Amino acid sequence: MLKNKILILLVLLILSFQGLIGCVEQDSGDISIIGKGDYGTIQSAINGASNGDIIQVSQGQYNELLVIDKSIRLIATTKNSTILNYSGNETDISIITINSDNCLVDGFKIISNNESLNSNGIKLISSNNIITNNIIQSNNYAILLENSNNNEISNNILLDNRNGLFMAHSINNDIISNNFSSNTDYGIYASSQSNNNLFNLNIFSTNANGIRIKGSQQNKIEKNIIRNNDRRGIYLCCGAVNNIVFNNTIIDNNPNADDKYDNQWHFNMIGNYWSDYKSKYPNSIDENNDGFWDTPYTIYEDTSDLFPLIEPITNL
Repeated sequence: MLKNKILILLVLLILSFQGLIGCVEQDSGDISIIGKGDYGTIQSAINGASNGDIIQVSQGQYNELLVIDKSIRLIATTKNSTILNYSGNETDISIITINSDNCLVDGFKIISNNESLNSNGIKLISSNNIITNNIIQSNNYAILLENSNNNEISNNILLDNRNGLFMAHSINNDIISNNFSSNTDYGIYASSQSNNNLFNLNIFSTNANGIRIKGSQQNKIEKNIIRNNDRRGIYLCCGAVNNIVFNNTIIDNNPNADDKYDNQWHFNMIGNYWSDYKSKYPNSIDENNDGFWDTPYTIYEDTSDLFPLIEPITNL
């Protein structure tokens, strides 16, 4: 009888110890599919969901790699405190991979803790998704779009990555009201026939470079603040043509713009604000008091902003 009691106590102690270890590995909160019940991991909830379901994830740290392969909404109930914090040893990983259309990811903090990983925060290889209100940090690409169209990327903070947003062969995406800061290569790098995208109301600050568009056309860069990037503010290169850049505030980059191709730096008689304008054209005036300097701002040879703004955008 005594031996049985001792055995039971040992089993309980072992189970308690295992439970403590589990809490250290993943300090997670509640995960539920609305109307369908609770789950132990985010991926198990995704696996148990159907198209159209809403998965809610409460605050906590989740050491998972997620694959979203159905049209669901994945929502953090407490923004900035619901953390996907991957620290495994796998290489070339994406913390979230979305290969189904019509998904939402809202309110997560997504971090890679292993600097040697070639990691992506969110990888999109699908279309018509919304990525909003997330903080994505310390990845190779915070957000990666490949053959991914008609997405909305909005109100995210993308910092301390190699690239904030990289897109290839991706069209008709709206990149709106994001904050790109302290990324070591580019805030945004649009490459390889990534056409007809809108970059609007974003802030690019203290990155190595603000925006690069390569081999892509008919993108619109409008009403962004691009300031204090170590190198180029806006870089249009390598077959980037027929892009439109207007109504941006471009301050103290080195240089503010680099474009040797056929792009347009004004639209509907509205150009951009250039912090170095007065140093380049100290004698220019606004003779008719219309809010534009009378002397065009030359970017390269025949490429000029014909309607440079006198006043910057002060808020977005």
